[in-house]
Amino acid sequence: MALELELKYLDPDLGFLRGLLESLGARSMGRYFEENLVFDDGDRSLKGKDVLLRLRSRKGESILTVKKPPQVEVDSRLKVFEELETAVHDFGIMKSILESLGFGVAFAYEKVREKWELEDCFICLDTLPFGNFVEIEGSEKGVPRCAGMLHLAPEQASKLTYHALNLEYREANGLQPDESFVFENGEKLELLRRIGKE
Repeated sequence: MALELELKYLDPDLGFLRGLLESLGARSMGRYFEENLVFDDGDRSLKGKDVLLRLRSRKGESILTVKKPPQVEVDSRLKVFEELETAVHDFGIMKSILESLGFGVAFAYEKVREKWELEDCFICLDTLPFGNFVEIEGSEKGVPRCAGMLHLAPEQASKLTYHALNLEYREANGLQPDESFVFENGEKLELLRRIGKE
């Protein structure tokens, strides 16, 4: 199981970063819409073990992912987790398989992701229903180095998941707790229209 190391950066200027990535010679890997379903059993036992079981749809493909804390403690300033991931032929059938095993959809979330590669890092410019974020995945030294190249300050960094950031946002803004974060229909259609024109 591969280790992934990453940090998220809060409240970035995505337009500025896009231009900066281009000027640095970063390789664009495209912009796309993601739909995600997170599964758990009725007791939320996966959440209790900090395990994520996710089925994702993006760019016409489906991906099944399991993320969990590393078996051996890793001393890192970054968010570290073990990840297993595989392509799935049919999103609907995989959803039915998981449900037949006793897992149900615990929550859903959506985002627009624009992915870039710079040196040994992947930089994701993410638009979520509750804000814009940058996620940098790479090595222990590579992530802060790429963040510095992009003028992202250490105080902007967070090890929290988007799930946790959503709950924080809702609480800070006096909204009812809701684990799901999806775009309103009109906003989603506009985002899909814009991506389709690119």
